[in-house]
Amino acid sequence: MSEGGVVGSVEREALDRVRDGITALHAAQYRLLEGIADLQRLGVARQTGDRFTERLLQDLGRVNRRDADRLVDETADLVPQLALSGEPLPPRLPCTATVYAGGEIGSGHVAVIRRTMARLDKVEDLDPADWVWAEATLAEKATQLSPDALAKAAARMLAYLDRDGAAPDPRDERDDELLISSRRDGTLRMTATFRGTVNAEIVREGFDAASTPAGPDDDRSLGNRQAGALVEFVLGAQGAGGILADDDTSEPQPEAADSEPEVEDALIPAPRTSEPPAALRRRAPRSMGRPLLTITMDHRWLQAAVGHGTLDSGHLADAATVRRWACDAQIIPIVLGTKSEPLDVGRLARTATDAIRRALNLRDGGCAFPGCTRPPRRCHAHHIHHWLDGGDTDLHNMVLLCQHHHLVIHHDHWQLEMIDGLPWFTPPPWIDPDQTPRLGGRPRVPT
Repeated sequence: MSEGGVVGSVEREALDRVRDGITALHAAQYRLLEGIADLQRLGVARQTGDRFTERLLQDLGRVNRRDADRLVDETADLVPQLALSGEPLPPRLPCTATVYAGGEIGSGHVAVIRRTMARLDKVEDLDPADWVWAEATLAEKATQLSPDALAKAAARMLAYLDRDGAAPDPRDERDDELLISSRRDGTLRMTATFRGTVNAEIVREGFDAASTPAGPDDDRSLGNRQAGALVEFVLGAQGAGGILADDDTSEPQPEAADSEPEVEDALIPAPRTSEPPAALRRRAPRSMGRPLLTITMDHRWLQAAVGHGTLDSGHLADAATVRRWACDAQIIPIVLGTKSEPLDVGRLARTATDAIRRALNLRDGGCAFPGCTRPPRRCHAHHIHHWLDGGDTDLHNMVLLCQHHHLVIHHDHWQLEMIDGLPWFTPPPWIDPDQTPRLGGRPRVPT
């Protein structure tokens, strides 16, 4: 690298060779499928005595049976076939075949798309146009995302197109269990299982926030940090203002001067405003703009009592669970309108920072950098036009970025701009010679 972080000509040539090599590798993988299609068309397996192409591939390429089966199945989905009449038939997944043949995606992307489309094949009454749209959309996203990030996008698509099948089972908290056994040496052993989706999210969020390393010199294991977090939880519950405290030393929260407008016909009830008993009172989270839990749900789904709500982590909760938990003052219900714009956002504090942060969480769904899967709690609110240079602290000038991608943007290798209220990222020329802008963020409910 030359001075100032600019890629020099020698380094750029090396980058080009690797990028071209990856593209060639992906294209070669598709040509392999075309060769397998030729083997099938010519009936080579019968001529060699193998009877089946899968068995022939095992001997020919010294591959496992599972890999041979996968290659034959991919050939059936991605390579044009011949009808009994001899007429050529297009691939079952035409858009995926096109980008695979061009070397734009790899086998990992293909596996995600094939798995998703197989799931959609089983959805009853699915509009054929939706099936075509889904395959085309996944093929396009695959050219921009890693296989893991594509899998998350596919899961959101399935949740939208297959509402009944994608929604989680409405399991009650009575199925949760925590077993504590005391040992003779004074130690404790714990095993826990949280089957309720929202309960699991609350525990996960709490431990994730409380068990981060204390600094660069914190060399404790994750298990040791989580054990320390549990001790802190218990100490906090026993301390002044905790749920196990006998006295009430917490200051009463001032009532809001005005109330939020209600969304017409919304099925989520408004959060409770009355104070709970002292022994059960919770304190509001200290971190600005990061409520204990946020549940997002499409207003149309609420009206029809179908579908599911989406938690910060991307996990799903059934409609009944969303309705019940939205009564909790620490649960923030966000109701979406027909264009996925927030119709009603609950509050924990009457500050602009809280409102902006919740809106960013909703719009970006976590780190907005294309392909990143960091959840909102692991992200910073980044000013696109820096506030020191006169940039406003508002939704249209901010975007969520994880620590790594926050540094990437600040180093000016990627360009970031807002277009029609959404973040778009333009890669540097050594990543994409065409510098094609890429849409960022992960909206929770498709429009």
